[in-house]
Amino acid sequence: MQKIRYWVFDLDNTLYPAKVDLFSQVDFKMGAFIENMFNVSYAEAKKRQKRFFNNYGTTLRGLMTEHRIEPQAYLDFVHDIDFTVLNPDEALNYAIRKLPGEKFIYTNASTEYAQKVLSKIGLNDTFTDFFDIHDADFLPKPDIRSYHKMIDKFAIDPLKSVMIEDIAGNLNPAAELGMTTVWVPTDTLWSDSGHDEENVDYIAPNLSSWLNNVLSTSE
Repeated sequence: MQKIRYWVFDLDNTLYPAKVDLFSQVDFKMGAFIENMFNVSYAEAKKRQKRFFNNYGTTLRGLMTEHRIEPQAYLDFVHDIDFTVLNPDEALNYAIRKLPGEKFIYTNASTEYAQKVLSKIGLNDTFTDFFDIHDADFLPKPDIRSYHKMIDKFAIDPLKSVMIEDIAGNLNPAAELGMTTVWVPTDTLWSDSGHDEENVDYIAPNLSSWLNNVLSTSE
């Protein structure tokens, strides 16, 4: 880890506990958006939403591909949720701030959403820059084209970079590009999706403890 100069963090279920379950709120809103858009029952809307997700990687990508929707209206709607369920993890925040080098956020959500999350967990003004779904031209992780765009935007050397993620499959392109990878496993159904042991350098069930261990061994 002595070579690391850049830290790329996923946001949801990585920088706050999965048990907070922000996704359940977003998931409900995705169904409601489709219900309103197509004037179908909520049950039918959820079937369509899951098909979009399975076929395109995100519901938004499916809606854009098949129905040419304007993405901002969708993002504004599904990200209009209750963020008060989030609380700071002081030990984790301390460790992240103490890491040497630059810190970045790479998310399939929007920067506006990410900033709201970071504000609630006490990590606003901690990260150098954001790479969001707009920057990715709506190509979500784990589309490797998005990773190339992320590396270009941040102007980072993959061989001197760490990527930290709660979804194992999202680390596969990062490993292919030479990044050191850290998987933060959770109890969600999708955390193990795409897991390839060869592409996971470290497993960190408790990210705060793992980062503090890195800091202690690098001193």
